Amino acid sequence: MLNQYFDQHLTVNPFSASDINAQSVLMLNAESINFADFALDNLLSPFEQAVIERRKSSKAKQEYLATRLLLKFLVKHCFTEFANTSAHHISSEFDDHSSKLLLHIKNTDTVLSSCLSHSNGFVGAALNIERVEFGFDIEKVSLKRPFEKLAKHFYHQQEVNLITQTEQCAAQRFFRIWTLKEALAKATSRPIAQLLSPHVFTELATANLNAKSTVFEGFDISIVNKKSTDWQCFYITDLQQLSSAFELK
Repeated sequence: MLNQYFDQHLTVNPFSASDINAQSVLMLNAESINFADFALDNLLSPFEQAVIERRKSSKAKQEYLATRLLLKFLVKHCFTEFANTSAHHISSEFDDHSSKLLLHIKNTDTVLSSCLSHSNGFVGAALNIERVEFGFDIEKVSLKRPFEKLAKHFYHQQEVNLITQTEQCAAQRFFRIWTLKEALAKATSRPIAQLLSPHVFTELATANLNAKSTVFEGFDISIVNKKSTDWQCFYITDLQQLSSAFELK
């Protein structure tokens, strides 16, 4: 039964604007971003500009810009009333009370919930308009990690047993369990520290949540959501594919 969580049930589709809806996860590799190609004043709110300026590394800046452009594309694409809203009038701000990243539309009362994940330059973004139980996570699969040692320190014993059953599957299972825990934490608004030692498969069943995962471009990706919803993943190869929503240089 547990093998279902290690199968590749999640499909990552090529980006097509006509297929994107409010239950879409958009992903891209942010490492290709050249800041000279973007007019940040037109794309980021004053709050976001202040945040990105505080980011120390170029990778962190790339990930920040990429995730905000993905979220703003989703807002402008999925809501006809905001199709012509300037990108810098959509501001993303973290809300400590709900533990969610919220999007505020200038001069409106609209506040949208969202979900982000990033790892080693690879980013993903999604809206959660209905604020239902939903979360996703992306993690770079590294074969150099001490999987058994880390699992024994953090994970449930049954999870450790699964990881150490076969050396060939150790990395895949370690990272699959990790992305499921992270996605579950986001879906249930629980700190990841509360979900490290519990058995994640039991937690998913108890919460009556669905989980789908895959490995794509060397990253493990998991989505956790209510069983009545169906989220789809789309991979963007170039930010210019979003040019219809923004005035990119």
